[in-house]
Amino acid sequence: MEIVNTKCCLYEQRLAIKYICWLTVITSMETIDVDKLLTECQSKGSDWLNISNRELVVLPVAVSKLTHLKRLLLNDNLLLLPPSEILHLEKLEELVLDGNQLTVLPSTIGSLKHLTLLGVNRNPLTLLPEALGDLAELRELWAAACGLVCLPCSIGKLGQLRKLGVHNNRITAIPSELGLLCKLQWLNLAGNDLQDLPEDMNQLEALVFLNLDRNYFQHVPKPLSDMASLHVLSMKSNQIISLADDMILGFSRMTKLDLRENPFRDRPKHWKGLDFILLGEVKEVEVTDIFFS
Repeated sequence: MEIVNTKCCLYEQRLAIKYICWLTVITSMETIDVDKLLTECQSKGSDWLNISNRELVVLPVAVSKLTHLKRLLLNDNLLLLPPSEILHLEKLEELVLDGNQLTVLPSTIGSLKHLTLLGVNRNPLTLLPEALGDLAELRELWAAACGLVCLPCSIGKLGQLRKLGVHNNRITAIPSELGLLCKLQWLNLAGNDLQDLPEDMNQLEALVFLNLDRNYFQHVPKPLSDMASLHVLSMKSNQIISLADDMILGFSRMTKLDLRENPFRDRPKHWKGLDFILLGEVKEVEVTDIFFS
């Protein structure tokens, strides 16, 4: 019996050694592959680089030399430390860091003056730096599923911002400075811990789409009834129990006011011609639920 056990242990050890050697070879190949991509990018003067899904824990220093880059994809790696190497890329316009292990962003990220798109979805950040407000050209900011508890007040300085996705976080309040985003058209705040919105929200004169699904609203916020450009407002799966008649006129320009999956389910008899207001249950999964929730 001891001989059999000894043979099994030796077999398992050999398997373990083979596995470690295999991992070492794969990691070495990954490193060589990334180094090759960086060399090619440098030699060709390419303005974009995709090194996503490479299991990178640290960003290669050589990235800082690619000063001609305008688009950099680093998503779905294992980056732990703030990638300070990117701060040398003064021409950078699009930066995607989705699906890493970042707990903070570079404190001087605002130095990327030409950045128009920043994606940091699915990183355990909890907070966004105030320096984000220095990204004067930013048009799209994506920070979903980051464990965020609040938004920086400096977000009100992003005067060019068109799209903001901060859904599936733990945000409890929206700063009034958000109302300064006069060019914001698309806003997703679904899946947070919100109960109300600041009065300044009605200053978002360009806002067309607003998703407030899966929060803790007990009423439809009053400021939202005074937004001429708002076409779609989704507030599914909240705790709304009624909608005052005096607010309906303000919503008459909308194409969709979705109040399904709330305690308020029965349509009042005097509501006629208000088919754009959806009540009751969601009977099937919609495209917007898949892509924007």
